[in-house]
Amino acid sequence: MRKEEFKEGLGDLAHAAELDHEVQMARSDLYKIAKYAIKLHDMLKGVSEQEGLEGWVQAKITKAAEGLSSVYHNLDYKMNFEEKNAPSQDLSFESTYKSSLSQNLTKNLQEKSKKKSIAK
Repeated sequence: MRKEEFKEGLGDLAHAAELDHEVQMARSDLYKIAKYAIKLHDMLKGVSEQEGLEGWVQAKITKAAEGLSSVYHNLDYKMNFEEKNAPSQDLSFESTYKSSLSQNLTKNLQEKSKKKSIAK
């Protein structure tokens, strides 16, 4: 085994290991976010609109909400719509439809041609 092959193999393994943990890390982070969100929601029940929040606090909450919303909508689309709207690999229906359409058009053109020749 050459040195380059050995290094590439380790790099590939490290990358695969990193990918394996991304989902679990995301789930862990989401759990932590949900836990803090509930606590913050409860804490803010006691804050009046007159007291308000500091600008940076509101900005951080807004940024977090926008980030989570973007991730949610992206994954929701990929998991629920992208696969369903992908072009089908089964082209038999499409070819049958095209053939039928072609036959009907040809038949209609022949009938119109016959009618014109009879009308002359």
